[in-house]
Amino acid sequence: MAESGGPRRGLLVYNPMAGKARRVDIAGLVARAAARGLDLLVLPTERPRHATELVAARAGPALDVVAVVGGDGTVGEVAEALLHADVPIAILPTGTANVVAREYGVGRTLAEAERALTSLRTRPITVWHAAGRTCLIGAGVGFDARVMKNVVPWLKRAFGRTGYSWTATREWLRYEFPPIEVTGVDAEGEPFAREATFVLAANTRRYGGDPILSPHADPADDLLDLVLFASRSRGTLMRWYGRLSRGKAAHLSIEGCSRLAVRSFSARSLAGYELDVQVDGDAVTTTPFAMGPAAGRVNIVVPE
Repeated sequence: MAESGGPRRGLLVYNPMAGKARRVDIAGLVARAAARGLDLLVLPTERPRHATELVAARAGPALDVVAVVGGDGTVGEVAEALLHADVPIAILPTGTANVVAREYGVGRTLAEAERALTSLRTRPITVWHAAGRTCLIGAGVGFDARVMKNVVPWLKRAFGRTGYSWTATREWLRYEFPPIEVTGVDAEGEPFAREATFVLAANTRRYGGDPILSPHADPADDLLDLVLFASRSRGTLMRWYGRLSRGKAAHLSIEGCSRLAVRSFSARSLAGYELDVQVDGDAVTTTPFAMGPAAGRVNIVVPE
């Protein structure tokens, strides 16, 4: 920590090649932070997971905060480096969905979030490991992972979340509702087994932005909220997403949808072929897939 009366010290991590981050006035941001008593060392990233390396090499008792100009992926990389360090993360969101920033109320835009940059108030978020990655938001097996995998990159860059719509419609018309076996340990420490055709595991309540996937999810506990879609109806899947977009969790009442709080789970395809899996919005692997138990917690800077 900075000496009493002196300026606080922090790092500012950003990807200079990321779409929105390229338009950020980093020098201006650093100057405004300094005027508020926070000195930031700028660390541009050069490759995937570079943020973890940069922060891990500098984390220590002299560090007060790590600011992240980026999306949920970069926040996750920084969280991995700070998993066992008592240093909070200040999010300055420039990603596509910015789920963690929305979940913690730090602002929908970088300008809004910058006002909380020097806040001393924090809230914890649980860190999970899955498919060799750090996970803060959750994972999906089946339909949404297939959409993430096949989204057209220029549509995502040009239109953000709206750019997924074309791909989602195409994959909805193709989805074959494959059987998925889900097993694991529930919140009470008891084994469970379920079957579904689409599986989502939520650490945060939000999913893809503002929609509430599960109001029961608590990002600060050691549980994931499993949302299991077991229907084989294309119309039901459309209604499910329609209700999800309203943000009131009405999709959980659709027939064939259930939820279960778990400490860990595994998903296995029973379709005779493997299924796509997304972690924090990126399609990164295929079944079989396992997640949990929780790896620990980091703190997120929130407004005073």
